[in-house]
Amino acid sequence: MTTGARAFEATADGRPVLVVRPDPSPGQGSVDMLCTLARARARAAGACFLAPAADAESLAASVSGADVPVIRPAGWRKAWLESRWRGSAAVDRARTQCRAAAASGLHELYRELRRHAGDQRVPAALRRRLRDAGHRSYERSVALRAAQAPYPRRLLRAASTITWSPAMLEHARARVEAAGVPAGAPVVAFEVRTRPDIAKAAIRDLVADGYAVVRIGDPGAGPLRQPGLIDLTTATAWSLRTELFVLAIARFAIIGSLARQQLAYLTNTPSLTIDAADPFTLYPIRSNGLLLFATGVDLDSGRELAFDEWLTEAYFRNRRSVGYRGVSTAELRAAIREMQQGVAHGWSDTDAQRGFRIRVVEAGRALAPVVPSVAEWGPDDDFIGDGRLARVQAERAS
Repeated sequence: MTTGARAFEATADGRPVLVVRPDPSPGQGSVDMLCTLARARARAAGACFLAPAADAESLAASVSGADVPVIRPAGWRKAWLESRWRGSAAVDRARTQCRAAAASGLHELYRELRRHAGDQRVPAALRRRLRDAGHRSYERSVALRAAQAPYPRRLLRAASTITWSPAMLEHARARVEAAGVPAGAPVVAFEVRTRPDIAKAAIRDLVADGYAVVRIGDPGAGPLRQPGLIDLTTATAWSLRTELFVLAIARFAIIGSLARQQLAYLTNTPSLTIDAADPFTLYPIRSNGLLLFATGVDLDSGRELAFDEWLTEAYFRNRRSVGYRGVSTAELRAAIREMQQGVAHGWSDTDAQRGFRIRVVEAGRALAPVVPSVAEWGPDDDFIGDGRLARVQAERAS
């Protein structure tokens, strides 16, 4: 599950404080922090992010303040909170593992009972009892899986006003300027995970529009030589603080992974997520987010899948028979224009975009009981997100 670390409540200076150690990975750590801030805001509480020892690169060490008080314990108080955190996390892990084991066992029992219920050598009355027992096992298995919280979309919905520590800002600004980003230039952050020729065409267009295009993402992701591209993914240039800074100052970001989409939520950066392979996992939560699907291809027949086929149980059951082709140059250019318009003039839906969002929510409600990945990544209490499928694809999907 990707619901994040669970915070526990403590008290500091007479105020309730939610304490969490964010996951060390950028994406999941962003979710941990944003969920904690949302819960603290709702309870008029403070937040305490426990940073790993001597790790100035961690997300927890980079945040200075937010729209809720951020507490930074030291000395014995920090040691005490860390001890409590380890105990709380151990209990949560044990509970999660027990639920997962029980759900898996019940599902295997269901399969075995179903097998015997279909055996014509077994008396009819006994087959009926076996069938009924199998259905009960399946329902209990589904209930246990559903008891694990889905991706917390509602908690990530509202942006938090986060400020960054002076040390982080000083370090990151120096490294970004040293990499060649002009001071004050309009920046577009680009996680290059699509085909090089398509990425290069988009970069040329953005540079012609006056943007400084800065490549973000995992260090060592592979070279891309293109005039105007400033690459911060080399081993010597990359750091988490630098990437946070770039996202924080960017007009918008072009994202190719869940981790960078989640990091953009932390910095509240408008984002265009491309090459999504299902309608749920990367559906943008914030209203300043757009989505572009890859093209799904049936590997047996070579047929391109229609968007509505992505909303069926058959699609998720047969993912191994589906290949993916990245977005086209024309689609990416159209979506970038839509991003530029949204940043400049505000965000709004077309009828096609609203209609597609409604169909995603309806499909998620129907599929969650039978498809575990949809139960995890689909709608959170019928909320999938305020973002939208880019118009260039939404019109075709309608």
